[in-house]
Amino acid sequence: NKALKEAIEDLLEELTRKNAMEISWEIEEVDNLPSGIEDHLFRILQESLSNTLRHARANHIAVKLFTLKGQVRLRIVDDGVGFDPEGEKLTSYGLRSMRERVAELGGSLDIYSAVGKGTQIEVRIPIMLQAEMEGRELT
Repeated sequence: NKALKEAIEDLLEELTRKNAMEISWEIEEVDNLPSGIEDHLFRILQESLSNTLRHARANHIAVKLFTLKGQVRLRIVDDGVGFDPEGEKLTSYGLRSMRERVAELGGSLDIYSAVGKGTQIEVRIPIMLQAEMEGRELT
């Protein structure tokens, strides 16, 4: 029952207390975001962080939530071991779940990674499309 910004900051502060890894973040307040989008973005972040903690052996994670060109964007970057995005990891349950959530919102998810080079996950969800869709449902 928290705003997305507050929920993300609470999660990241808790992770900072429980892990030796450095975690930095820049979280914008995104006004009037439907709760369904907020929930999906929070769950995507949780899954991404879980994958990083389990597999990446990273020293640093950076999380950014912002709006740009009518989209809400979530970017998670780590300096871990990375992986081959064309390999079998792409079929993992966590990544598949994130892709399904993003697709449900009409957005896109890009994963940039290479062995030894860390990983960047970029989620883009159109805000205008969501507002238009909700407007149609109400009439």
